[in-house]
Amino acid sequence: MKAQKKYLVVFAHAFEEFRLPELLTICELNNIEITEEGYTNEHPFLVISVSRDQDIPTILNRCVMIQFIVEIWEQCTSRDQLCAAKFEGVTPLPGTFNILLHSFGRKVAMQEKIELIEKIEYLPLTGDVDCTNPDHVLYICENYKPKAKQGEPYQVYFGPLVGRSNRAVIDKFSVKKRLYIGRTTMDAQLSFVMANLAMIERGDLVYDPFLGTGSLIIPAAVHGAYSLGSDIDIKALNGWGKSTKRGEERYQPNQNIEGNMISYGLDGWYLGCHSADFSKPLLRDGPLFDVILTDPPYGVREASLKVGNKSKVEQSQFSLSEQFLELLNFAARSLVIGGRLVYWLPVIRDLYSHSSLPQHPSLKLKYNCEQTLSKKSSRRLLVMIKTKEVSQGDCAFITGDLSCHGQYRELYFNKS
Repeated sequence: MKAQKKYLVVFAHAFEEFRLPELLTICELNNIEITEEGYTNEHPFLVISVSRDQDIPTILNRCVMIQFIVEIWEQCTSRDQLCAAKFEGVTPLPGTFNILLHSFGRKVAMQEKIELIEKIEYLPLTGDVDCTNPDHVLYICENYKPKAKQGEPYQVYFGPLVGRSNRAVIDKFSVKKRLYIGRTTMDAQLSFVMANLAMIERGDLVYDPFLGTGSLIIPAAVHGAYSLGSDIDIKALNGWGKSTKRGEERYQPNQNIEGNMISYGLDGWYLGCHSADFSKPLLRDGPLFDVILTDPPYGVREASLKVGNKSKVEQSQFSLSEQFLELLNFAARSLVIGGRLVYWLPVIRDLYSHSSLPQHPSLKLKYNCEQTLSKKSSRRLLVMIKTKEVSQGDCAFITGDLSCHGQYRELYFNKS
């Protein structure tokens, strides 16, 4: 029986808690059987095996937290072992080649890289070196202990590059280049990670009840989902008022959510938006959406609001705990079975515990990934899956201390 190939996934060294969940979600979406070996957030290397080699390009095409993937020809614990490797079972590659070194934990000088490559006794390659346009790119990937300024790596991998990921979308949809943004517009990388964790696929219906400037429906549209949303802030929805871009006084007529979608050629996937108080939703009850993808306001840069006095149009504070409980109630009613709710929950780190997370009988927590904002605060990206329809009396609840998010604004600004 032919041995199953192993591959080295080289992640971007950012948003460490999001990397493995994104990979596993994309594999689940595409029915890819994957086995991972000893993952840790401490370094960006992960050894995997897949049931079909042709699944690797599928993973690379979607994951934005991966830099590239290498087929492992040799996996060892020192440079000396690599230099003496015989590469048994490896079929020699014809054509020109180039060898690159990727290190984590230590910067390796160019001369040291050249000397290492020249010490390798045997390479299963039949062509000549071509540093400009080679037929094959091979990587030496080295992992050093934290803050190692010198010395040997404790993990060394070597093999041909299979492919690079689609991280180009991060630059293409960068907030810096976007036509219309606001004060709290989500950056492109996290927006695409959220869409991946939501397992969005072509033909899905995606809803953002805190739409703002529409940053989360852009990756949904890129992946072929129809998107719509709502927000209590009608100015944000329409691009009215003073611009948040440096050098611009006021938004222009085309600077709005629709303008963004048109500029990206995604307007065919945008179904529109409406101004509404989320505590009093206008949508009918019942399963409708495949995904609810949202970033509710935390009361720091944008107020968390709802409609106040019924006798006149005014807005009042919407407590964070109340806001998130209502979000789960809405998701439980409005998602189809198997649909996903993906949202951010801000917390005070010292007060956080798992019991302080909002829960609902119809929603199962799949992932809980932390992004640290400061020593005091962080926000957690929560992925929940609807497992059953709502029964009479079912409602969202929190069993633990509410203060880690219920008093987030007050504690965030408290300097003590």
